[in-house]
Amino acid sequence: MAEHLARRSLEQRQIPAKVVSAGRLKGNLGATPGAVEAMARRKLDLSNHVSAQLSPEVLADAHLVLVMERGHLSDVYQTLPEAIDHAFTLGEFPSLLRATKADPSLESAATPLEGAHRRIALAHQARDPVRILVDDESSDIADPMGRWAWHYRRTAKQLSSLIDASLDGLFP
Repeated sequence: MAEHLARRSLEQRQIPAKVVSAGRLKGNLGATPGAVEAMARRKLDLSNHVSAQLSPEVLADAHLVLVMERGHLSDVYQTLPEAIDHAFTLGEFPSLLRATKADPSLESAATPLEGAHRRIALAHQARDPVRILVDDESSDIADPMGRWAWHYRRTAKQLSSLIDASLDGLFP
């Protein structure tokens, strides 16, 4: 769901970016009926979605990794340790961006993309390095898999809001 929401939000902002989704489960699985229904309500079609498993290759190509749960950050670290510098939970990332908004180094960014890269680095510097991988559920988004349809709708709403807040912070 997050992949499709992020892609649409980037397109609406006319920001050229590649969005890739990967997770813990093995790849080549279709979207769950709950996810398809929740996204259809948002005019997004997940019927042809095929999942991909998290891999070093996916992480090596990423400039930013946003995950739903703190435990997923551990997966990122175990898969490609250096990717943790640009991996965040969706719940924490917007507030980290707000905390770095006034940094003077952002004024010299030549392009919006360069500014976004600097904001990602500043967000990483702003967090407590000891707590990055600590199991703290305060910034987690509950995974709706296997739950009722309204859980998927609630998660879609959370994802949409946090993705928009993240993009607002990256591209002010």
